[in-house]
Amino acid sequence: MILLGTTNRRFSKPPAQSRRASLIAGFSIISAMTTLSDGLRQSDRVRFRMPVEVSWLTSAGVTVTHNAETLLVSRNGGVLRLAEKLSMGQELHLRRDLEGDNWKKTRARVVAEIDQDPPDNFLYAIHILDPRSDFWDIDFPAPHKAEEALARLLMECSFCQRREVVYLDELQLKSFEVRKCIARVCKLCDSPSIWIESQSEIRSPEDDAPGTTVEERVIPRRNRTRIKARVLACIRHRGFQEEIAVCEDLSKGGLSFRSRNQYPEGTRVEVAVPFTPGTGAIFVPIRIVFSQAIPSAGLHRHGAAYIKPPLDI
Repeated sequence: MILLGTTNRRFSKPPAQSRRASLIAGFSIISAMTTLSDGLRQSDRVRFRMPVEVSWLTSAGVTVTHNAETLLVSRNGGVLRLAEKLSMGQELHLRRDLEGDNWKKTRARVVAEIDQDPPDNFLYAIHILDPRSDFWDIDFPAPHKAEEALARLLMECSFCQRREVVYLDELQLKSFEVRKCIARVCKLCDSPSIWIESQSEIRSPEDDAPGTTVEERVIPRRNRTRIKARVLACIRHRGFQEEIAVCEDLSKGGLSFRSRNQYPEGTRVEVAVPFTPGTGAIFVPIRIVFSQAIPSAGLHRHGAAYIKPPLDI
């Protein structure tokens, strides 16, 4: 059986309104961030939670400082959850606490208020004014390099902990499937090292809940020799809850998966693959190419093609 649910499925406290706001925000985030550059194609957007200190000047000239957290990060921006009302265009000063007394700083501007996260939080899309600041300490490769990739993950070097969006080829994907790590050269260490999947700096209660793992409960026994990778995928579609599915096939041009939901041919959805709850999920757009019912299992088999972004200007 394929487990259907949201990433907040083990929460009991947040009300339905909060879960719905977070779901809607997930889709609004991507739309808002397409306006963050001067006509340039954006980097991958990573769902990643880290603490950030935010300060700004009020209309009275008073400096206000609050703690916030990221929900999404990209090379030139991100999405913040903040318990303060801000106006569009508001300039912000961001600080991240590194080891010891070291702080990384940058300036940003509020692009839009995406949504409200009850009871008293707001979600803001922000644009970093100096992208060369490398504020997130994450290396985002040029998107055109993903053309030969089967999957993408936010990973980190086991030696220096430098994070990077990694595009996986077939050999790397098989290695991750078996060992949950890959071997590659670290640019910072300037030597080969072992890379593992990055965990968010702020953990959710559901990430550490006891019991069987999601993988143990979700992945069915494989009975098809054509399966290339035994990995989970998270499917996201407007108006639906996020769904964890199992990939049957992966290629450079797309993937196939089984789902409880039926997505008609031509439907545009977003997929993160491989997917592990609590890690930095990278969602990319796909278009459903075919949809086939599996009555005996109560499921639907879908084939989807990746939607290529426009060329850089």
